[in-house]
Amino acid sequence: MSIEICIINPYGTSKSNEKLIKCASKIIDENSNIYINEKDLVDDYFSHHLEINNISSLVKQIENNNSSDAFIIASFEDIGVDTIRKVTSKPVIGIGEASFYTANIIANKFSIITNVSQSHEALKNNLIKYDMDHKCVSLTSIEVPILDMETMSKLNLTKLENEIQRTISEDNPEAIIITSAGILNLSKDLSTKFNLPFIEGISAATALIQNLTKLQLSIKRFVPKPLKNFGIPI
Repeated sequence: MSIEICIINPYGTSKSNEKLIKCASKIIDENSNIYINEKDLVDDYFSHHLEINNISSLVKQIENNNSSDAFIIASFEDIGVDTIRKVTSKPVIGIGEASFYTANIIANKFSIITNVSQSHEALKNNLIKYDMDHKCVSLTSIEVPILDMETMSKLNLTKLENEIQRTISEDNPEAIIITSAGILNLSKDLSTKFNLPFIEGISAATALIQNLTKLQLSIKRFVPKPLKNFGIPI
């Protein structure tokens, strides 16, 4: 069964998009296709104004896409996922929820290490919404800008490994999620080094959405009912 999965990156840059494609391509079936929307590339990952406008942009990209069978939203905050599911019957998943659900399956408790603490409020709210807040034993940050993780310098890697060691020692998780999308090879290296599962968002989302699409389960779209006229002039 041939499937086309579209990755939509709300904060896309050329480098980050290339990394996401390489990561997803290692997971997707050989006869399927992974595609990424290259429109609206930005330089500033976190911008409140941009975040608000992006939801409308994401919805338009979904509505204008007639070829893809499923969609991955490359945001650990799962920006716009609930809204998008109201406009398409095709499977849609955010890399945050994909990571959480994967961790929930393989571990009784897990930790999350983010790039920057600015994302914590959104992640906490989503953990509550997905009923997994009791499974997450810690949520910490290494305070490294998202786009700086593209290079994964020695300094950044040292920061990350130090925080991983501290997390394992103090919180004793059974799995760790690192909110830097596309670092599949690094996640595998860390799994080997620390003898613990490390979950990467794009690969988790690709695996889940691909299998969900194969099941051919369509999302029931919300169709608003017309207002009833109770004898009151409209």
